[in-house]
Amino acid sequence: MMRILSSVLGAVIVVSALLLAFLWSQCHVYVGPDQALVLTRKSGAPLPPGQLIAERGERGIQREVRGPGRHFFLPWNWEWEHVPVIHIPAGTPATWREVWHRGTPDHGVPQMTGEWPQVGIVTTLVGKQWDEPSEVVAPGYRGIQRRVLTPGTYRLNPYVYEVETVPAVVVPLGCVGVVTSQLGEMPGSEEIEEVVIGPDGEQLRKERRFVQRLAQEGQRGVLEYVLQPGIYYLNPRVYKVDIVQIGYNQITQLRTEDTTTNIDFPSEDGFTIGVEVTVVWGRQPKYTPGMISRLGDVERIREIILGQMRSICRSVGSRYKSTDFIQGIKREQYQQTVTETLQQVLRERNIEILIALIQNIEVRGGSVPGAEGLDLKKTIQRGFIAAEENLTKQAQRETASVRAELETAKADVEVAREQISAETRKKVAELMAEARKKSEEIDAQRDFEVAQIERQIAEIEAEMALVLGRADTDVERLKNQADADGKRLMIQAFGDGRAYNLYQFAQNFAPESVRLIFAGEGTFWTDLTRMQDAAAAELLRARPVPEGGR
Repeated sequence: MMRILSSVLGAVIVVSALLLAFLWSQCHVYVGPDQALVLTRKSGAPLPPGQLIAERGERGIQREVRGPGRHFFLPWNWEWEHVPVIHIPAGTPATWREVWHRGTPDHGVPQMTGEWPQVGIVTTLVGKQWDEPSEVVAPGYRGIQRRVLTPGTYRLNPYVYEVETVPAVVVPLGCVGVVTSQLGEMPGSEEIEEVVIGPDGEQLRKERRFVQRLAQEGQRGVLEYVLQPGIYYLNPRVYKVDIVQIGYNQITQLRTEDTTTNIDFPSEDGFTIGVEVTVVWGRQPKYTPGMISRLGDVERIREIILGQMRSICRSVGSRYKSTDFIQGIKREQYQQTVTETLQQVLRERNIEILIALIQNIEVRGGSVPGAEGLDLKKTIQRGFIAAEENLTKQAQRETASVRAELETAKADVEVAREQISAETRKKVAELMAEARKKSEEIDAQRDFEVAQIERQIAEIEAEMALVLGRADTDVERLKNQADADGKRLMIQAFGDGRAYNLYQFAQNFAPESVRLIFAGEGTFWTDLTRMQDAAAAELLRARPVPEGGR
């Protein structure tokens, strides 16, 4: 029995090992971290007509893909294929740089270089047919999808989706992005009133015309909002973004071989004036969409500014004389008038003009008889130079004369300085002698007055000592006299001196200090220690006993 069980157990182990070996070698599929697994089902429900990708339970290429890991499939039911995952790079910030292309007069727009973020444009290869004219389709239809893939890793079926990576929209600092939506209904037009400004800045007339409105979200056209500096993941098939520099730029009209663009005009006195102008202009972000929508791109705006600038410079300049452009304050007035007129004309188009700088002025003979080809500017400048040279020579002669007078004055000053110094030393010596004399007199008078004061002090001190001695003597005498008078009165009160003495003894006697010592018949001792006590006791013994007493 045990042998049978052992045989069965061994057979089970062998079969299990063979089964595991089969599953591991034939059914096991490993998918790496950068891969996805596309499955094809060999059995199941057939695909509907026109359908290329199978859903769950249908026979054919499955829409769903498997991610990284270990998978087991029966080879007679499934086929599989490893495909790479879709990676949309996020860029490397350390490599981001701004590069300014200076090919245009307003210095162009900065371009961003480096490993920038990308977006993935997804094209669906299967689905319903899209009958609309746009190339971007709605979800569920075959074609380019509106939504894009932002930076990250995606497992997509290459038989269902096709992905194209393009750079994200980058709006640099100092710029805004003007967005033009390429899908949706047109927003329609509106009627506006514009003031037509003449070359002198005067209002000629008002015109009404229709312009396209700025688009809202979901409409086609230039959107009314702008993108601030940053990175945006937009579908370029849906949104077109124009990077427009904001703030102030400059446009310079130089003299070239193309005479149609040069700013030449006749002056009031018939000379030909040629100028070069630099205009500093700017635009605000809130007006940028309207400017792009109504005027076109930045190049078109530049052409409008240049055209108005040429017209205003010629019209305003023809009211000035040729000399006004070379000397005096008229040149500055001409520049101020051109600036204010250009500001008034372009304010209607929301273009801000900071200043129009007039530079490199040429004044030629023009139609003046005998002055053809004459450069009046150089002639006047030479005249000014000659006049300045004469003035310089005159100033030099005057300077030499003044210098000679200055040397003479310096010598006189030295003589006067020596005289003043001698007189000063004499005055100082006299003042010092007078001061010493007065000082000695003051010292003598002071010593005399001090001696008198000391003598008076000595007399006062002697008199004070005499008075104090007399006072002490009088006080001592009066005290002794008062004491004697008191004792005399006391004796008179007691009748005689012996009674007074007994009174004094009684006043000062202290019985507690007396000890009686009996030493036998006829003896009586005391321990009186003080002399007055002994004297008083002696008096008591000598005092006669009054009658009736004991």
